[in-house]
Amino acid sequence: MVSNLILLGTADQAKLLYGVAAVGFLVGSWFLGRAITVMTKGQNPLVWKGLTKKDKN
Repeated sequence: MVSNLILLGTADQAKLLYGVAAVGFLVGSWFLGRAITVMTKGQNPLVWKGLTKKDKN
């Protein structure tokens, strides 16, 4: 019976776990973006460049 109570977390522990997971996801996404930028030498295909004006010269 006691071992079952140890496995059950409190609401505060669950909130903390969700917060840590969210921060980990954001940091991991940032590192993945940096890794893609390094591997593609700054020509990241996942970044939208926007509208660019063409020279008439």
